[in-house]
Amino acid sequence: MIFWVITFLICALISIFFYRTITQEAPDIVPNSDLEVYKDQLVNIDKELSRGIIAIDEAERIKAEVSRRILELDKRKKFALKKETKVSGLILSTIFLLILVAGGSFIYQEFGAPGYENISQSQRIKNANELLKGRATQGKLLQDRGNHQNFKTPEGNYGELVKKLRQKVAERPTDLEGLKLLAGIEAKIGNIDEAVKAQQQFLQVLGDSASDLDFFNYADLLINQVDGIVSPEAEKALRTALRINPQNGGAKYYIGLMLAQNDRPDLALRLWKQLLKIDKLDAPWIPLIRDDIERLAVLAGDTKFELPSIELTPGPTAEDVDNASQMSNEERQEMIRGMVSRLSERLSTDGGSPNEWARLINALGVLGEFQNARSAWKQAKNIFTESPSSLEILNTAAQNIGLK
Repeated sequence: MIFWVITFLICALISIFFYRTITQEAPDIVPNSDLEVYKDQLVNIDKELSRGIIAIDEAERIKAEVSRRILELDKRKKFALKKETKVSGLILSTIFLLILVAGGSFIYQEFGAPGYENISQSQRIKNANELLKGRATQGKLLQDRGNHQNFKTPEGNYGELVKKLRQKVAERPTDLEGLKLLAGIEAKIGNIDEAVKAQQQFLQVLGDSASDLDFFNYADLLINQVDGIVSPEAEKALRTALRINPQNGGAKYYIGLMLAQNDRPDLALRLWKQLLKIDKLDAPWIPLIRDDIERLAVLAGDTKFELPSIELTPGPTAEDVDNASQMSNEERQEMIRGMVSRLSERLSTDGGSPNEWARLINALGVLGEFQNARSAWKQAKNIFTESPSSLEILNTAAQNIGLK
């Protein structure tokens, strides 16, 4: 409300200044035909007096009458002009005021935060901290989600293997290898609730020997279980991962996401900018950051932020080149084809990052297998169709080998 009051007062002051400028008095004398007639009469009176046609007293009387008429005419014209100017100025000032208010309202609706309370920065930070502390727990979020996810079992031989693994873990609940494998498989087939249980049990069995990656995987499952919200339980796992390894980029990404979800885009932006600088482009969270960081910068008020350009992963190292130089052409081609084949198979079965798909596209182009490169490009675009930054990586790779 304070914003609108101040805005209206500023607009009103500008309009008043505009009105006073327009309605300044015009010059006192405005020539017209009636005035010229009266002036001619005065000249004629002097001529007739000099010729003796009229007496001096009569001439003075007539001059006085004509002068009175001139003054009356001038007075009427000044009044009419001033009245017209004031009316025009009032209309123009009103229009100008309306334009200012309408323009300000439009700009505020587009770039401001309508309905957002006018509070100080310190109070805003205090509110954000309270929001962070009072956010819903994992259990409350699951309750709000409604029915638990439908339990799924794959068909065929793969499904039979999954059933056997479940049975094995049920019989041997401290089997670390079985628990880890089960958590990954349940997550892959969409049984996130079961994956969370398996990973939680895995951590309990590991105890103090659990790694930062183990805690990160648990937090990742908790977050996916409630549609991307970072709950206090997920935050605890992430903080534990960072205590073990302060350089865990995935944990930093999720901490930034948590801050963004709780009205601290400034702190989230700081974390994500650091990750863009130090983490490799093929890190799974980098495309996610690139998709959201510009919007986050706007919320944080960073008007100078520019998304860094994409640089694809460099090619072979000097050692790779040296080893390859000692091979024959046939051996080199066979080695390259083997590497490309293994990469293609892994990406098709297990998936991979946009940067890995880009490497595959580039490699197929180097081998001259443009049809396969185009197929890989198409497959990757279908996988990352909702990630503009990932598509940018893929399109850059395709352009490098002439597919675009």
